[in-house]
Amino acid sequence: MQRFKAPWLLFLLLLLTLGACAAPAAPAGTSTTETESVAATGAAEPNEFIVAHPGNIGTMDAPKAWDFPTVWLHNMLYDCLIFRTVDGSGYDARIAESWEAIDDVTWRFYIRPDLTFHNGEVLNAEAVKYNLDRVRTRDDFLVFPQWQFISEVTVIDDLTVEVKSGKPEAYFESNISGNGCQILPPGYLEEVGEEEFSRAPVGSGPYRLVEFTANDRYTFEAWDEYWGGRPAVDRVIYQVLPEQGTQIAALISGQVDFMSNVPFAELERVSSTEGVQIVPGPANISANLVLRAYDDHGAMAETYPGYMPSTTNKLIRQAISHALDRTLLAEIQGSSVPALVRINASFPEAFAEKYVGVDVANEWYDPELAKQLIIEAGYDPDNGNKPLVYFDAPALLHGNEKEVAEAIGLMLNDAGFEATVNVMDYAALREQIEGPGNNREMYFRFNGGFVGLTPLFYKCDWLEPIYRICNEEWTALGDQIFATLDGEERLKLWERWWEIYLDEASTVTVYQINRNYGVSSEFNFVPRADGFLTFRDNLTPVE
Repeated sequence: MQRFKAPWLLFLLLLLTLGACAAPAAPAGTSTTETESVAATGAAEPNEFIVAHPGNIGTMDAPKAWDFPTVWLHNMLYDCLIFRTVDGSGYDARIAESWEAIDDVTWRFYIRPDLTFHNGEVLNAEAVKYNLDRVRTRDDFLVFPQWQFISEVTVIDDLTVEVKSGKPEAYFESNISGNGCQILPPGYLEEVGEEEFSRAPVGSGPYRLVEFTANDRYTFEAWDEYWGGRPAVDRVIYQVLPEQGTQIAALISGQVDFMSNVPFAELERVSSTEGVQIVPGPANISANLVLRAYDDHGAMAETYPGYMPSTTNKLIRQAISHALDRTLLAEIQGSSVPALVRINASFPEAFAEKYVGVDVANEWYDPELAKQLIIEAGYDPDNGNKPLVYFDAPALLHGNEKEVAEAIGLMLNDAGFEATVNVMDYAALREQIEGPGNNREMYFRFNGGFVGLTPLFYKCDWLEPIYRICNEEWTALGDQIFATLDGEERLKLWERWWEIYLDEASTVTVYQINRNYGVSSEFNFVPRADGFLTFRDNLTPVE
């Protein structure tokens, strides 16, 4: 296919001609920032790869953000000690060329010699210690609770660092490569300060961030000095396009090379377009309804004084779970599998035969039971006394969220609720609802299915603006799971953990997402098993 990538202004004009919606301007208070000047020649690099990114993108100071749209970019710019392999079978050596468990609570990492950050600053054991200590001691970082498994970090020599977990940690390798694992240059960070660093970030990964306009356009260029060799693609550009129709138009017209999920209704049209291929792959993301179990967290009390959410009654939360036809909702989404749990079905901890699939979902779906639970909670839906449910959802993130949310609203109303569905642009939803914790009964959220993190989110000391739950047995089980090194014994603990998950219903899983990636035929793309849209070791130009 003859391809032409116009400058961005022409791109907008083209999309408007097609009747698609242009990407919004950067939010008020943001500005265009260049970490390195890039010549505007008007001509594209021969192996430039443009990604239609759904947004919203947060700070580039890695430990301060943990949402998928932002972390995908972090993993282009930064390296971690180790990281998950593309196929999910284990872990790749990155900053650490090797590592070993010294005993049940001690791990030793051997750092590659002669490493530097993009600015020439040395990357050694002291730099690693600085970053690990930073993420585990800063309680203002979103990733802080995930790094409490570390009790001590010791520099053995210039290229050796030892990490102690204090107690046995069953998912140590998973957690050490989790959100916030990115290593930043200590000297530069201390010199310019965190605010300036977020505007001009420096990493040690295969790509440098050479230009960006906040939450709009991020340009990464291959770094010649990367220890693993220069990446095969010279330039990767993440262009925020929050509207699905805009993404499809841009992919078909050749203005972008990648779309993360082509909706089912558009698969035939997109796949028949010359120069475009559909590549199926996992997302490792579950779609969940976050139900407010308590009224004492987030900003809701100030925003809605005196309001008591109906979902503080566990019977109402359980009723919501049984009112959902997950099979139909997965069909509406177009590329998903109905599920009752938020751990990816590929992990044994998910007990997929028991909690994932059409048969499981169909058996769980019981609107009559939902109505009975509503009545037990003290309501009389047949005579107009119905529990209110305010439901906040994104218009688009992974595919057809608006349509799914509207269907959920109808299902709840049919079961005896009075549901109001509030669908918003994802960026606005993050800013107005999720960030401050302004959710009332129900919020549509998307979570990764990582076994080494999930129990953290349901412990009594976990407090996030949009949800909180405290069940002492549940908290204790989570602690036991993390500390149990024997796999069989750990699975027994997980069985009970999931029983409490379904009973508490503070999170109601709807489906696990798969993706149909739309990719330019000029590139070979291998989907990552963890669903990360990070194009550093799974993308090559077609020769």
